[in-house]
Amino acid sequence: MNKKLFAILAACLMLFVGCGENEIVNTYEQSEDSGVMKTYYEMKDGTWKCDDTIYKYRLELNGRMPNAEKDSCFVVLTDDNSLSFETVSKSLYSSLLKDVDAMKGSVIVELR
Repeated sequence: MNKKLFAILAACLMLFVGCGENEIVNTYEQSEDSGVMKTYYEMKDGTWKCDDTIYKYRLELNGRMPNAEKDSCFVVLTDDNSLSFETVSKSLYSSLLKDVDAMKGSVIVELR
C-alpha cells in the first residue's frame, strides 16, 4: 500500500514540475557559419533564453559601423526594446563606461 501511494505521489510531483517549465520552441546553435555567437532559445511563451537568463525581446538591429563598407546586423536579447544599432555598436568600440553600461542586462547573440 505504501509503495502504491509513494508511486502515485511521485508521478504527481513529476507532472507538476514538468508543467512549470517553459517549453523550447526553437534552438539557435552557436555557429561561425551562421553568425550565432552564443546558443540561445525561443520559448513557448514568447520569451528568449540564453545562459539561463530569460529576456523579453529579440531585436534585429541593422546599421553601418563607422568606416565600414557594408551594413551589419546585431541580434540582441534584452528586456529593453528601445536599444538602437548605434547604442549596441558604441558598447563594442567605445572607451566610455556609459556606452558599455547601455548594454547591461542584454546580450549580443548574433552578428551578421
